[in-house]
Amino acid sequence: MPRPRVHDDALRDRLLAESTRVVAEAGPAALTVRDVATRAGTSSSAVYALFGGREALLRAVGDRAADRFAEHLRVAGRTGDPDRDLLALGVAYRGFALAEPHTYRVMFARAGVGVSHPGSAPVTAAPTFRVLHDAVRDALRSGAAAGGYPAAAGPDDAVRGATHVWALAHGWVTLELDGLLPWPADERDARYVAALRAAGPGLLGPPPA
Repeated sequence: MPRPRVHDDALRDRLLAESTRVVAEAGPAALTVRDVATRAGTSSSAVYALFGGREALLRAVGDRAADRFAEHLRVAGRTGDPDRDLLALGVAYRGFALAEPHTYRVMFARAGVGVSHPGSAPVTAAPTFRVLHDAVRDALRSGAAAGGYPAAAGPDDAVRGATHVWALAHGWVTLELDGLLPWPADERDARYVAALRAAGPGLLGPPPA
């Protein structure tokens, strides 16, 4: 009978989940190999065997968060209607943040975790941003073809529009996760969709003259 794998994928996932919780709640500096090993019910040697050390574990936490978020966004909005798909993407953005708040927060943590830390690749190259960028590009092209926008969308237009949509969605969900929105939970879904619909033309349209 083969010997059981002591350091298996299940343990790796558990270590990543516990590390994500620590980083989301207290920041990257709070993560230690000994603490996360205790939380996951294993030894420090298992962390080193699976990840090689604390810094590699932090990178794995950030990669896992970005991958999960990107995959969630990729499967949203596949109707072939660019405007409807972009709205669905905005809804999926918030849905992921509410379902996996620790994973969401990790993506924007500093000091080496997430998509926005100093020294990382430009945010416009991140898989999550590319999903949003492509949806905005398609919506702009559709709007221009239908007369909804004054000119066909160029590369800068799509980047600008995607950044505007991202800023709105991120600002909303950050306030919601922090418990700062004034409305009861049963009103927030409709209010969020209404905000996206109302702001859409301004977010995607050309800059002020």
